[in-house]
Amino acid sequence: MTKKKIIVAVVLVAIVGFIGFNVANANRTPDDGIPRGALPVHWAHPMEETIVSRVTARGNVELRDRTILFPTTQARILEVHVNVGDEVSAGDLLITYDDEILETKQDQLAQARLALRSAELGLAATRLGATDTEILAAENQIEQSRAGITNINAQLDQMDLQLAQASDNITTARNTLSNTLFLYENGAVPRIELDNATEAVRRLEDQIAIIQSQRDAAALGLPTAQEAERLAIAQRDALLNRNNQPAAVNQAQLQQIAIEQAQLNIAQIERTIADFQHEERATVSGTVLNTFVEAGEVSISGRPLMEIADVSNENLLIVVHVPENDSGGLAEGLEVEISGAAIGTHRYEGYIALIHPLAAPRQMGNTMETVVTVEISIAEETRLRAGNTVDADIITNISEDTLVVPLMSTVSAGGGETFVYIVTNDSTLQRLDVTLGEFSAMHIEAIGVEKTHRVVNNPTGAMYCGMVVRPVQPLVTQ
Repeated sequence: MTKKKIIVAVVLVAIVGFIGFNVANANRTPDDGIPRGALPVHWAHPMEETIVSRVTARGNVELRDRTILFPTTQARILEVHVNVGDEVSAGDLLITYDDEILETKQDQLAQARLALRSAELGLAATRLGATDTEILAAENQIEQSRAGITNINAQLDQMDLQLAQASDNITTARNTLSNTLFLYENGAVPRIELDNATEAVRRLEDQIAIIQSQRDAAALGLPTAQEAERLAIAQRDALLNRNNQPAAVNQAQLQQIAIEQAQLNIAQIERTIADFQHEERATVSGTVLNTFVEAGEVSISGRPLMEIADVSNENLLIVVHVPENDSGGLAEGLEVEISGAAIGTHRYEGYIALIHPLAAPRQMGNTMETVVTVEISIAEETRLRAGNTVDADIITNISEDTLVVPLMSTVSAGGGETFVYIVTNDSTLQRLDVTLGEFSAMHIEAIGVEKTHRVVNNPTGAMYCGMVVRPVQPLVTQ
């Protein structure tokens, strides 16, 4: 054998011996009884923690009550004494009217009283027969009365159509506002579009209030028009029947009708004069939110003059819409933490004041979602204003000193079962079935564990019951 072959043989023997030595050492059991190849695992004892459960919803700050002032008099406005943002108290002067219309009504009242006096004097006059001109005039009076009734009914029908259209419009506008709010919250549209959508809903609400007030005013005139028709028909019938009755009786009937017509006219004018107000005064205390008229304009029945509301915290509430899946733990009186861009990093306290009794579908982005509407009262003085968008963290439950494990330590076994692996004293894995409860950012309540258990963190699919492992330094989970 050559020298070179001998050297190669020696090297091979050394290599084989080295490998055999290491294999033997790898399978050796050290003093702690755990094989050197055992899987190292991190573990932690269950710890006590107070877990706060929350439901978060976004909503808007709204006014509980606000007052829209409508005119008590139809007249030219002489002066508006307040501006938007002014603070007023109940009884403060808001608007002054020009009383020129009052002088006109006084003249009309004098003429109506003369007509009454003339009709009363006419009771003594007698005249046989009714002329064609008188009958034609009576028929015209009937037609005019009926035309007035028809006109009022047409106005009512038109206003009903306007109300129906406005109702459809406000439904569309509210859906647009909901979509715009979703887009704004996700940074897809600027704030101005959200403000415009909000203002569109407010304008339509005011429009509906105006149309409804105008309709109510028009409806009040219908009984008067119907009474005028009745009197006109009675006058025509009396004229037609004059030749069949004694002259004195015929004339008395005609004059009595004229007296009733004059009295009706006087009553209407007197009512207008009695209702005339030289000024409008605040009926509530608060801040002027809007003024809808200017000096020189004529006030119109049903058209608002201004809007007043208390803007303090006592009149503010937050309205949020909670998805039905998150609504099970809601209850009136629950504490709420309020935050939002309008108040920076500060968080205000509030509480649930009202949970609406009915869940309802609501447009949330591009989908419809069933939600529960919740009203939140603010418990302290804030910088919030009506119209602000805020986030409400509703605290639904506080679990104090509950045993928790790391979130990543739980394993789902299917069928709703959950378990954790614990390391026994002989360094083997044991399955422990647990029931999960409340959770925080890093931990979850595990009903079934004990403080002394060594719970495996972040178990893998390769682990199994009875597996020998090497426990390593416990994790710090606090």
